[in-house]
Amino acid sequence: MANNDISLTVYPGKVHAIVGENGAGKTTLMNMISGHLQPDSGEIVFDGSPVVITGANKADTLGIGMVHQHFKLVPSLTVASNIFLGREIRTRYGKLDQRAMNKRVEELSETFGLAVNPKDKVEDLSIGERQRVEIVKALSHDTRLLILDEPTAVLTPAETEEMFVVVRNLAAQGCAVMFISHKLGEVLSIADEVSVIRDGRVVDTRRAAGLEQSDIASMMVGREVLLRIEHTPPTPKGEVLKVEGLYAVDHRGALAVNDLSLTVRSGEIVGIAGVEGNGQAELAAAIAGMYGPPRGRIALNNRDVTRATVAGRREHGLAYIPEDRHEEGAAPSLSVAQNIAATHLTPPISRFGWLSYSAMRSFARTLIERFDVRGAGTETPIGTLSGGNMQKVIIAREFASDPTMLMVAQPTRGVDVGAMEFVHRRIVEARDAGAGVLLISADLNEVMSLSDRLLVIYRGQIVAEFTQDTMTETAVGLAMAGVKPTDGPLAQDHVLVQEELAAPGKTLIDDERVADQAEPTTATKLSGPVTTSTSAIAAAPHDDSWKGGLKAWLTRTATVARQPVAAVVVALLVGAVVILAIGKNPITAYVELFTSGWRTPFGISNILATFTILSIMAVGTITSFRAGFFNIGGEGQLYFGAFFGAVAGFSFNGLPPVLHIILALLVGALAGALGGLIPGVLYAFWRVDIIVATLLLSEVAKLITNFFVTGPFQDPTAGAAASQKISPDVRLPLFDAAYGFGPDLLIALTIVVIMALVLNRTGWGLKGKEMGELNRFAEYTGVSTLRMSIQVMMLSGAIAGFAGALFVLGPNGGRFVQVFSPGYGFLAITVALLARLNPWASLLAALFYATMMAGGTGIQAAGVPYPLVIVLQGLIIISITTTFVLGRRKRRRAALAPEPVTFSKGESK
Repeated sequence: MANNDISLTVYPGKVHAIVGENGAGKTTLMNMISGHLQPDSGEIVFDGSPVVITGANKADTLGIGMVHQHFKLVPSLTVASNIFLGREIRTRYGKLDQRAMNKRVEELSETFGLAVNPKDKVEDLSIGERQRVEIVKALSHDTRLLILDEPTAVLTPAETEEMFVVVRNLAAQGCAVMFISHKLGEVLSIADEVSVIRDGRVVDTRRAAGLEQSDIASMMVGREVLLRIEHTPPTPKGEVLKVEGLYAVDHRGALAVNDLSLTVRSGEIVGIAGVEGNGQAELAAAIAGMYGPPRGRIALNNRDVTRATVAGRREHGLAYIPEDRHEEGAAPSLSVAQNIAATHLTPPISRFGWLSYSAMRSFARTLIERFDVRGAGTETPIGTLSGGNMQKVIIAREFASDPTMLMVAQPTRGVDVGAMEFVHRRIVEARDAGAGVLLISADLNEVMSLSDRLLVIYRGQIVAEFTQDTMTETAVGLAMAGVKPTDGPLAQDHVLVQEELAAPGKTLIDDERVADQAEPTTATKLSGPVTTSTSAIAAAPHDDSWKGGLKAWLTRTATVARQPVAAVVVALLVGAVVILAIGKNPITAYVELFTSGWRTPFGISNILATFTILSIMAVGTITSFRAGFFNIGGEGQLYFGAFFGAVAGFSFNGLPPVLHIILALLVGALAGALGGLIPGVLYAFWRVDIIVATLLLSEVAKLITNFFVTGPFQDPTAGAAASQKISPDVRLPLFDAAYGFGPDLLIALTIVVIMALVLNRTGWGLKGKEMGELNRFAEYTGVSTLRMSIQVMMLSGAIAGFAGALFVLGPNGGRFVQVFSPGYGFLAITVALLARLNPWASLLAALFYATMMAGGTGIQAAGVPYPLVIVLQGLIIISITTTFVLGRRKRRRAALAPEPVTFSKGESK
C-alpha cells in the first residue's frame, strides 16, 4: 500500500511541504497529482472541480508542473529541446525555431537565477546541472501548482536560497507550491504548512511557524532522531591517501581537475565541498580507478596506484560508495546477496571461483540485520528497495571490506532523516575504527558537520581548507563560489554563526518565512481515500530457510515463465486464425504438429538431432546475452566449427580414434572461438557494435566456408558444395540407430549442465551478470570489462563452434555440407529468449522447437502447408524478442524511475 486514505488541501499563494521517510509514499502521491500514476480510488479536486489527470499533458493543461526526484529528460537532446519537448516553438512555416527556444531558455535562466546553457546536450551535463534543467522546465509553463520533489538535493546553499526567492515570488503571485525535501531546515525556511506522511498515511498537517526540525523528524519516524551527529575530535595517524598534481578531463574533453593535490590520514574525515560540476565526479572516478588521469599521482597506503585497476585499489584497502547508486553502486535486477557478494569473492563466499550460496546468504543476512535494511531478504532484487535501503546495502557491502581508505560521494542524497542519521553514524564509526574517509557531498550542512578538515573545490582546484574551528557556512559558501576567504572575515563570520546557533530556536538556515495570508477561496484539494497499488511493495517477512528458498524459486520461475508462455500462446493463436482462414481445423493441425514427430523412430531421431545442436547453441547464446553482448553471429561460428572440425576429422589420419575425435571437437571449438574473438576485440578496444560485427562476420564465415568447399577442399563426388568425408573411425557411434540416440546427445547435455553451473555458481558467471546490467556496476566492483568482453565472446563462439564440430562427427554429419544448417544460429537466439536466458530452461525450449520442426510433415498431413511452420516460428521469434526487449527497457526505466516504495511494517498490498 503506497498511499492509504490520504486527504490534504493545498492553497494558492502557499508553500506546502510534504515530508516523510523513504518509502512513505510521497513520490507516489505527487506522481498521481501530476498524472504519471492513477489512483485506485478517491478523487482530486482542482479549483473546486473533480478532475481525472490522465497524463502529463493533462497536468500541463491544468497548470501543474513537477520537478522529479529522478530526472525525466532525454539525454541525447539539448537543454532547450528538453525544456520545450512537446510544445516546441516553430516558425510561421512550421520549422523548429531553435534560436527562439535558446533565447527563451536564456531568459528563463536569467529570471530564475539557474544557470543552464540551452545548447548543451543533457547527456553531457552533471547531475546538478540536470537538476537545474528540470527546474527551469517546470517553471517554463504557466504553472499554477508547482511540485518540487527534492529540488535542492544537488544545489549549493546560495543556489538554494536563489531558488527559494523564485519559489516565494511564485507563491506571492498566487501559485501553489508543494515542496518535498529531506532537508528539514529548508522545509522550515520555505514552507507555510507542513504535512507529514508515514507508511502511506498523513500523520499530521501543521503550520510551519513554531515548528522545530526535531518535531518534524519525530513525526516522520515515530521516535526521537538525532539530526546532527555530535562532532568528536579525530585522532589522525599515518597517511592513507595522497593525490599529487592530478589532472582530469570530463566526457566533453574540458579540463575538470586542474593540478589538484590532497591528503587523507587514517582516523580523520576530509570533506570536499563545491558546486556540482567543479570536478568532484572526475576526482572520485580517478581515485577509484574508473578513470585514468592524463597526469598526476595517486597513492594508497604509500603504494602508487595511479595505473592500478579498480580491483587492485580495492586490494590495497580502498572502499568506495559512489554518487549514483543505480548506475554504479548496484546491479538493480540482481539480488541483495549477489550485490553484496560482488566485492567479496573470497572465502567463504568463493573458493577456487566456486560460489557458496549458503555463505552468500548468511553473509548478506548478517549485513541486512546489522545495517537495518528494511523490506529486504537475501534474494530480494535490490532495485525493488527504497533509495535509503538500497544505500544501506551499498554502505554495508563497502564497510564489510574493513577498508583503510573509505571514499564516500553524496552518501545521503535522497534519503530520509532516519537513514541519514544511520549513514552519518556509520561514517564516523569508520573513522573512529582507523579508516581514512574522503567525503564528497553537495549538502553543506552534512559535509561541515562530519568533516575534520574541509576542502573546497572550485573549477577543479582546491581553493580553501577549513577545520572545525574555522569553517562557517558563509565562508565555505564564498569559497565554493571561488572567493578565497581571509582570516579577518572568516573569524568574524565564525563568531556570528556561533552566536546565532547559541540563540534558542535557531538553525543553520535562516528562518524567514512568507507572512501568513488569509486562505483564498479557491484551492487545490485532494479529498477522500487516494490509494494506488502500482508502486506498492509489501514487506512480508522473508523466509531464508530451504523451504522458503524453494517457494521463492517456484515463485520466480512462474513469474519468469509468464512472458515466454504468453508469447508462444499469442503466436499459436495467430497461427490458428490463419489455419481457420484456409478452412482447416487448428486443433487437428496443432495436435499433428506437436505429436507426429514422437510417433515414429524416424521422427524421434529428427527431434534428437535438432535438440542436440539447438541446446548447445542456445547455451552459447545465453552466455553472451547474459553479459549484455548480443552475439547474433552464432550461425557463422557454427559454420566455422563444423568446417574446421571436418577438416581435422579427415586429416591427421593414424591417430587413435578417441584422440582424433577429441582433436576434431577442439579444433571446431577453437575455430568458433576465433569467430567470437574478433567482435569481442573490436568491441573491447574500439566499441564496435556487437550486433553489427557478429552479423557481418557470420556472413563472412559462410562465404569463407563456401569458398573452401567449392575450391581447395571440394569433394567432386559429393554432388553439392561439401568437403571430403570424415573417416568412419572418427565418427561418433550410435547406441540405437533406429532412434538416432548416440553420444552426441549425452555430450550436448553435459555441455549445458557445465555451462549452467559456470553461469550460475561461479564468480565468473556473477561477473557476467554484472556486465549484463548495462551500467557501470561491473567496472565499479573491479571487473575488467575489457578482458571480460573478450572472454565472454570467445566462450560463446567456442560453444557454437563445438556444436558445429559435434554435428559433422554425429549421425547426421560425416562431412561438411554448405547448406547443413536450417538456421540454427538464429533459432538458438529464440530458444535462449524463450528460456529467459536460463540455461536449465533452455533444454525445454530447445525440445519445444525441435518438436515443432520435426512435426512439419505431420501438419501437412492435416492439410496445412509446411510454410505455416516457418510462419509460426517467425511469430514466436517476434513475440518473444519483443517481450524480452520491452522487459529490458522496463528494467532500465526502473533504474531511473522514482524510488519504489517499501515499508518497515508488514502491510499487505
